[in-house]
Amino acid sequence: MDAQALKERIIADEKIGLILEELGMKHIKEKDDYFSCCMPDGNRKNSTVIYKNSLHVDAYTRNILDRYGNSDIISLVTFINGTYFTESIKWICDICGYDYYKNDNIQSGALAWINNMWKIYKEGSQEEDDEFVEPIDERILHYFGRYGNPMFYNDGISYETQWEFELGFDLKYHMITIPIRDEIGTLVGIKGRLYKEILSENESKYFYIQPCAKNSILYGLDKTKKYIKEANEVIVCESEKGVQQLWTMGYKNAVAIGGHKLSKTQVQKLTHLNVPVVIAYDEGAEIGKDEKVDKSFYRNEFNKFLEKQTVYCIYDKTKKILNKKESPSDDPEKWELLYNKYKIKVRG
Repeated sequence: MDAQALKERIIADEKIGLILEELGMKHIKEKDDYFSCCMPDGNRKNSTVIYKNSLHVDAYTRNILDRYGNSDIISLVTFINGTYFTESIKWICDICGYDYYKNDNIQSGALAWINNMWKIYKEGSQEEDDEFVEPIDERILHYFGRYGNPMFYNDGISYETQWEFELGFDLKYHMITIPIRDEIGTLVGIKGRLYKEILSENESKYFYIQPCAKNSILYGLDKTKKYIKEANEVIVCESEKGVQQLWTMGYKNAVAIGGHKLSKTQVQKLTHLNVPVVIAYDEGAEIGKDEKVDKSFYRNEFNKFLEKQTVYCIYDKTKKILNKKESPSDDPEKWELLYNKYKIKVRG
């Protein structure tokens, strides 16, 4: 459930009081247009005000603003519980009895019309739409098993890492299987890698065995979130394999976008981590048949972030370290050189 849909549902179902109680807020009092209360560890009875019609929060004794400048009931939960943005949404859904994966929002006729027009606009544009994530049955993993493979091992992914990330094998299609989980650990897709080094013209190296809303996922975040916080930095790779390679090297603070370009949802999720971002894309990757990414400075990717967001990129300015389409994480020695010498600050 996205943040706006959740807030509309909270307002319609009058769940503000319940959420405040479960948060441990003190001296909760309901007025005509707002609730007043006190922080769980505070003494001032009216230090926090939550407005019923918008869920905006005035917290007079604490700074609960998120990275986008929002001060609402979600950022209040994030502040008090010390949770990640989407973990806060999941917590609220659990408290209120809502399905986190169902965007069953309540909205006025005017708002419904606006949202519908926006959807039509996006369908007619060239941008890929950010889809809603849907969980899939965990039992499917029993079919693929949990196996290490020498192909990934030779690519710098230890067998321990392969086990950690639940790699398996599809005997029917002869593919390595990579389970895709969202940031709260729910299985939402399965990606396959054809188990052969040399492919024919009509063969694809990767494809989704179980479809996944990849534009809404930061692969690995369920495992790497705590390490991102410890390192105060998130490394962004293109492929799932990059996260696994870096994990093997000891860099456990990485995520992957599953493609060549950041989506709006992925940018939001990275921003809500509230740490510097390091873009570590492959060298000379292509998008489609005609469009190429400017890998020299990743300008379009940088501009997707807020101006105040600190962003770095791994940039081989010598043009001699990485081969074409090589990932910075493919070779541990190259990675150490690039990360320590060619990590360039570009924003913030």
